[in-house]
Amino acid sequence: MNASATANADLRYAAMQVAVSRFGDSLTKLTAEEKDQVEKLAATQVAIQSKVLNSPESAAVVIGDNDVNTEVGNIVARFPSREDFCTALKNFDLTEDSFKRAVLVSLRVDATMTSVAASVAPCTETDAKLYYYMNPNKFFRPETRQASHILITVNPDYPENERSASYKRAQQVSLRLQKKPKRFSEQAMKYSECPTAMNGGTLGTLKRGTLFPSLDKELFRMKSGSVSDVIESPMGFHVLYCETVTPEGLVPLPEALPSIQEKLTDRNRKAYQRAWLKSL
Repeated sequence: MNASATANADLRYAAMQVAVSRFGDSLTKLTAEEKDQVEKLAATQVAIQSKVLNSPESAAVVIGDNDVNTEVGNIVARFPSREDFCTALKNFDLTEDSFKRAVLVSLRVDATMTSVAASVAPCTETDAKLYYYMNPNKFFRPETRQASHILITVNPDYPENERSASYKRAQQVSLRLQKKPKRFSEQAMKYSECPTAMNGGTLGTLKRGTLFPSLDKELFRMKSGSVSDVIESPMGFHVLYCETVTPEGLVPLPEALPSIQEKLTDRNRKAYQRAWLKSL
């Protein structure tokens, strides 16, 4: 493949990347305005790639065939079928060989950028602590509850799920569990008609406004380790279990530090990459 053909293939591959990531579709289904946007972004991407690949840092990067094949496989797997992938190649006037070569180019660019960023030292614990104390609003955590539920539905077509029968069954379960809350998971697997029954009724850690209003209101006045009376929602009758309560407040510094260091390190490395690109 000559230099001109290679450049065109890189541009078409970049257009394919942009179109799929931005619009989830091929050029043939985009509006004229969207196509124009894709073409401009692809051209910018290829121009940056060219600068990176011509840099001294890129000369030291080696990408093996296994890396290329793995990445090709990952990309193909994102399409509904192999046929869809082949259609996409056709839409962007790419052959499998030109596509594979363009993937190699993309991997070299990514590896070069990673290598450049690696020269930036990780964020120190001191800098992370300073960021924490100077930005307390970023670490405010709303009150949450770790909860589970049992759902018994209402369906007049079945005697056992007629309204009064469903309510009575839910009430019996609630009364049992209020005496023995630790059996909630067992009872959920036995009686709940919600798919969460497979996991003992677990709903996870919830903040206000996540559940139906009737359930939300009850959950956020329950104490840790308590089981509710029967609560009705549009889905049917529920019994709630509030496992733990985490009050609102700042995320503790030791808990926040790892993510702060990761975030600031990533931010500093991206800033260094941008500065390096401008210097090329």
